[in-house]
Amino acid sequence: MSSPPLSHDAPQGFTQGAHPDENVLEKDVSLSDSLIWRRQKEFYVQRGLKAWTEDMVPNFLTNNPLIASIYAHVVFSFILDCMKLEWEESQTEAAWVTMRILELGAGTGKFCFLFLRHLMTLFRSEQLPMGTVRYCMADCSEELAQEWRKSPYLSEFVDSGILEFSVLRDGESVPSGFLQREPVNGPLVVIANYVFDSLPQDAFVIQQGRISEALATTAGNEDAKALTKLQISYKNVSISPNHYPDPRWNEILERYRIRFAAATVPFPSHALKVLQQVRRLALGTVLILAGDKGFAHEDVLELSQGPPTVDFHAPNCFSQMVNFDAIAKYFEATGGIALLPDKHFGSLSICAFIAAQPRDEFPATQAAYRKIQQAFGPDDLFALMAGLNAYLDNVSVPQILALLRLGAWDPITLIRLFPALARQIRTVTGERHDLRNAAIRTFANHYPVQPGENVIAFYCGVILLELRFYEDALSMFRASQQILGPSAPTSFNLGMCYEGLCQFPQALDCMIEACNLDTALEAARDARVRLETKLSSKAKGEI
Repeated sequence: MSSPPLSHDAPQGFTQGAHPDENVLEKDVSLSDSLIWRRQKEFYVQRGLKAWTEDMVPNFLTNNPLIASIYAHVVFSFILDCMKLEWEESQTEAAWVTMRILELGAGTGKFCFLFLRHLMTLFRSEQLPMGTVRYCMADCSEELAQEWRKSPYLSEFVDSGILEFSVLRDGESVPSGFLQREPVNGPLVVIANYVFDSLPQDAFVIQQGRISEALATTAGNEDAKALTKLQISYKNVSISPNHYPDPRWNEILERYRIRFAAATVPFPSHALKVLQQVRRLALGTVLILAGDKGFAHEDVLELSQGPPTVDFHAPNCFSQMVNFDAIAKYFEATGGIALLPDKHFGSLSICAFIAAQPRDEFPATQAAYRKIQQAFGPDDLFALMAGLNAYLDNVSVPQILALLRLGAWDPITLIRLFPALARQIRTVTGERHDLRNAAIRTFANHYPVQPGENVIAFYCGVILLELRFYEDALSMFRASQQILGPSAPTSFNLGMCYEGLCQFPQALDCMIEACNLDTALEAARDARVRLETKLSSKAKGEI
């Protein structure tokens, strides 16, 4: 991850070392009005899925089975709270027909796939019809939407009428058509993971009881293809007490001015506008779940010093820390509920905000949120795996199972652990059934973003074959064939499965196929000879 060259010598606006032939592209504008945001959006629109598959924009923290399970439990608790409120008010079943769920910045679609799988399990546990849910994936790229439409992993939910897609056009922050569809008074859940950190923000500098806005000047070659080539500097300009049209925003800034001796405060102006629009269009009760890098508490926010910072993840993709404290203060000022994490993990804060009637407390939702904050979370998993990375090639089978359980059966984790498991699997005894369940549960969470992730079916097949679960292994190798195409190792392993099941003609067919695909595969040649001899002897009545 690289950082852009930044300067903080206010009057001139150029960074040190700026080339004399570079031009000023904008001067003294609010950070939220800077051209860098438009350039970044163009990057996502144009690159589509390639932003994650080729440009390597990070996505693991908010696209794994653990966080999907956490969100599903909070959302399900919210649904139960809404149903209870409806019953208490009318003594009848819920008048609303659907529970709407909107995912902003849906990206690869992996989170939606994992989340809906977990939510369906929870619905079945309470014998509730999943048909009452309508989930909308929204993003700014038509190319992304095309990938969603042809995804075999999402098709199950599309075909059942649960899932739909929306492309956000220029000037559109939320899919108004989805939000205004009847019945508009039904509950709404908005999921925004790593979205707010990429939306335009303003920046304010507090020093000795005075507050100024950090205005941005951007210089560089207008034809530069990479944002990292631009030079950004800031100029601090005093603001009036009525800086924003919304007095509640100004009250938040005034609180910061009074409480902080010195700080640089990001202000999520565009995120607040999006949330205001959501509340206006939704009409009914709204739950917002946001997972992002940010400041969740005032005391941490005060530690932010110096000029605004930008973190680059690719030459045209960057992010900034989100001021969740400001969003929480805004919700509380408008009669809503803000739920903020106790943990302080800079890369991921999971926050929840509820807009409803002041008398509604949502006890199940709040309890579910508090529970996840006290439990092992995706931030903990990320920290643990980063620390253990150098040792993962030597972990034991019980340790492998423990890591998979902690990650809620994450395929990427199993891929990383497979070499260590492969060296030990033939000596496994007591953990045999545990490993079988681990392989099956992990493969069920398979949603490939990178092509290399498709190896998971083959790996699971190898695990099951070595453990002598031949039927299970067969289905995995068939899945591997379907995903990756025919290969000699896959055909050989299919043959071994059939041989383990005493289905010798089918086993021989697979070995012949393996030999045809790779004449140098000695194991397949030997197995072919062995099976031909066995079948010939059987035909002669010798066995």
